[in-house]
Amino acid sequence: MSGLLICICLLRKNEAYFNLRKVIHEHLALFQNCKSQYLVFYGFPLTFAIGLAMLYEADTDFFSELSVILSIITSILFAILSILSGHDYSSVEDKRQKEKAEKVMRETLNAIIFSSVLCVFLLLYGLTIAVASGASFEWLPFDISVVKRIVSALAYYIFTVILLNLFLIIKHMSKLIEFNLHAPKKGDKE
Repeated sequence: MSGLLICICLLRKNEAYFNLRKVIHEHLALFQNCKSQYLVFYGFPLTFAIGLAMLYEADTDFFSELSVILSIITSILFAILSILSGHDYSSVEDKRQKEKAEKVMRETLNAIIFSSVLCVFLLLYGLTIAVASGASFEWLPFDISVVKRIVSALAYYIFTVILLNLFLIIKHMSKLIEFNLHAPKKGDKE
C-alpha cells in the first residue's frame, strides 16, 4: 500500500520536487516522430517478458543477482550524468548547431533519469518480492503460481526496457561526442 502511495505522490501533475510524470512524458516524446519505436522499446519487450515468465519463474536468487546488475547499471548512469553535466555549448558559434546539441543533451539527460527511476523501482520491486517470498500464501483462494508468473513477467519487462534504454543513451552519447569533435567553436581558427 505504501508503494502505491509513493507512486501516486511522484506522479502528481504539479509535483515541485521530482516530477516523474514530466520525466515519463518527455521520454515518450522522444519517439513521437517514429511511432514504430514505441513497439520496439515497449511492445516487444512485453511479449518477450511474458514468454520468458512462462519458461522461468523469478525467485529470490534471480532478484539477488538482478540487484547487483541494477546497482552497476545505476552507477554507470550516474557516472554518465556527471560527465554530461560538465559540457558547455556556449562556445559553439552556429546557433542552430548549438540548439540541436542542447536538445540532444536534454534528451540524453531525461533518458538517464528515466532509466535510473526504472532501476530504483525494480530494485524496490525485487526487495518486496524477496521479502514476500518467505511468506505463506496458503490462505489465498487461488493458485499463487499464476501471480508469481505475473510478478516475474513484470520484472523481466522492466529490466528489458532498462536495457533497451541503455542503447538509446549510448546513441545519444555518440551524437554528443561526434558533435564535440566536429563543431566549430568560438576562437577556433579556420
